[in-house]
Amino acid sequence: MSETKKLLAVSGIALAVYLGIKYLLPYVVPFLIAYFLVRFLNPVTDRICRWLIWKKEIIVSLLLMILLAVCGFLLYLFYGMLMKQVRQAAMNFDFYYACVCGFIDNCCLLVEKNFGVNVEAARAFIYSEIETATDQIRVYIVPEVVTWSVKYIRKLVNAALFLLMLFIAIVLLMKDYDEIREKLGKYRIYQHFHNITERMWKHGGMYLKAQFVIIGVVIVLSTAGLWLLGNPFFLLLGIVVGLLDALPFIGTGTVLIPVAVFYLFQKQFRVALGYAGLFLLTYIVREFLEPKLIGKKLGIYPIVMLIVVYAGLYLFGTAGVILGPVALLLVREIWKEVQ
Repeated sequence: MSETKKLLAVSGIALAVYLGIKYLLPYVVPFLIAYFLVRFLNPVTDRICRWLIWKKEIIVSLLLMILLAVCGFLLYLFYGMLMKQVRQAAMNFDFYYACVCGFIDNCCLLVEKNFGVNVEAARAFIYSEIETATDQIRVYIVPEVVTWSVKYIRKLVNAALFLLMLFIAIVLLMKDYDEIREKLGKYRIYQHFHNITERMWKHGGMYLKAQFVIIGVVIVLSTAGLWLLGNPFFLLLGIVVGLLDALPFIGTGTVLIPVAVFYLFQKQFRVALGYAGLFLLTYIVREFLEPKLIGKKLGIYPIVMLIVVYAGLYLFGTAGVILGPVALLLVREIWKEVQ
């Protein structure tokens, strides 16, 4: 195959993957999740079936209900604590605004004192931008956080319907999973689909699992560290830091380093050292865990992963952080299969 034909073929696959994720995925995502969960839970249910004379759909129903009850309880506790901190941050917004302004004034005075540069124009520009941002926060964000509106109830209802559909799909698929696989195995197109999903499960699943583990560890470390440092928003900031750590070339330093610099200018050297140490700890933990959990990773250069994540955010919104790399893996595995 010539280079031109290869380029056209890869472009066609990429376009098909994009259209599938953009327009088809929202309609089939419960069933795809059900398929992967059934594939994961099937060996567990088989082992339980050897001990108990129960049907597989009954066993998986009980497992799902136990899992849902535990996750629901933990989510309830977590959500209550998180919303308390969010409301507290919203209600004390003016205090934090004054702290930021004081920090900016100190920085400007320091520059003028040491370099003799008049920074009034820069200070006026910074304050105008801060005023614009705070107006947006006051008008849009704070009312949404402090008050409860109908759209949250709708989202809650949609989430409940999604979980119900997912539960039913898992139970029905588990009931006939072995028979369906046996019948589909006779078709060549299923063999191609099976090969692609096997490789996606191996590489993509390994990558996502490793990232979730690393993000979880970083969130726990960040939350515990912020709590020890006396930060009243330890849970909220811990989650933000952990999620930022998952983004290529952004990491925990996006939050922790500016905060450390802020306390340094406030001459609270012990607190500043604590935030800097927390940044180093989370950085070292990621650098240690990533090769252990991912090994040789995916054979994708970091700059390519950054481009893919950025493109995913632009094309698919927030979910693009995950859908971007998944789309790249899917294009690669389909190309391997059709060659």
